[in-house]
Amino acid sequence: MLPSPSIKLPLYGAMKGTPSALVVGCCMVGTFVFYSAAPASAQDLLYPFDLSTSLSLRGGYEMKDGEGQNFFEAIPSISATRADEDWTLSGSASATIDKYQAENGGVRGVNLDGAVEYQLSRQTSFDAAVSYSLDLPRLNNDDLPDDVAEAPLSQDFGARATLAHQFNKTGLEGRVGIARSQTGPTKLDDDSLVDNSDQNSWAFSAGGRASREITPIVSVFYDGEVSRSIYDQASAVLSAKRDGWTFDNRLGVSAAFKDRLSGEISVGQLRRTYDDASLDNVLTTSYGAAITYQLGNSASLEVNAGTALSPATIPGEPTKITDNLSIGFSQQINDRVGYSLSTEFGREHYQGSDRTAGQFGIGLEATYLINSYATAYAGYSYEVSEDSVDGGSRTNAIEAGLRFTRP
Repeated sequence: MLPSPSIKLPLYGAMKGTPSALVVGCCMVGTFVFYSAAPASAQDLLYPFDLSTSLSLRGGYEMKDGEGQNFFEAIPSISATRADEDWTLSGSASATIDKYQAENGGVRGVNLDGAVEYQLSRQTSFDAAVSYSLDLPRLNNDDLPDDVAEAPLSQDFGARATLAHQFNKTGLEGRVGIARSQTGPTKLDDDSLVDNSDQNSWAFSAGGRASREITPIVSVFYDGEVSRSIYDQASAVLSAKRDGWTFDNRLGVSAAFKDRLSGEISVGQLRRTYDDASLDNVLTTSYGAAITYQLGNSASLEVNAGTALSPATIPGEPTKITDNLSIGFSQQINDRVGYSLSTEFGREHYQGSDRTAGQFGIGLEATYLINSYATAYAGYSYEVSEDSVDGGSRTNAIEAGLRFTRP
């Protein structure tokens, strides 16, 4: 299925801005105003939706390749849910506001999501979702030129629908999706503009899954999907339009051992073909995993892995192949104190090039529940990236913050 816009789980070093006593103090005052002034009429206005609001404030210090910077970030969010006997409606909105020492502060990202789930019968269900996001990368983003003055603003829209039916021990699922990706121009230090309109594209997908229960615990499945990508214009790097088809076929096993272990593992083939004969097709083995293991009543371990294709930015290569693996462990020590550990591995390579890149990151976060409305947390992260052509970078970061919630 087409990936809908979403924010990937970040390592803490990805968050930048500038904290100061004045800024933090103002935000803290704003936080209490935000929660104390939230009128009861807001809930009445959305009745019978259940409304929830939150605000996260965090700041810290980051050291990247020997250069240190302060950062500050605020993330306000709101969500609404309405559930009935057969259906559920939900929606959410959030914004990321940060200040990096070398840049002007402002809104870095906006995310809007909506979903509906409907149980047509005991065996048949339908769900659909839409999402929209705005993202403004920071100037030190590895994907931007070194002489960038203003980063490009990107917009992503996605919509999907799924219909599923269970026949005794056999399950069938059908999916359709549509996505739009659009990137604005990049301004360089000499005031020239890099036109990124060759990255703008539409994508349409259709797919499905057939599963068969082998035992009450274990099932096997086949998952297939085909998608069509249509670009607004030819790539400036390739001098060719990257319109084409993507085929993803996987066989896998899913399991659910009561409340302890659940998830699935799959392996298959990922193929990308292009309408333009000058572009080489891509064929690679793909992997997928999503496993959750509950260790007792207070700790859990999560493993996620996947293979994805994305447009390449180096000469002669239309597509980048990315393999990712992330592992996360969290534990609630008591009613107030908890912690989490996370690590992430990534590998980027190409069909017709020896160039490779890799990333590794590790993070630690501790949380303390102040009361039912506020949580304090602190964390450390380390990231390293290596590229066979451009070299690599290393980043260390420490941070602390407060998270306020109002259900």
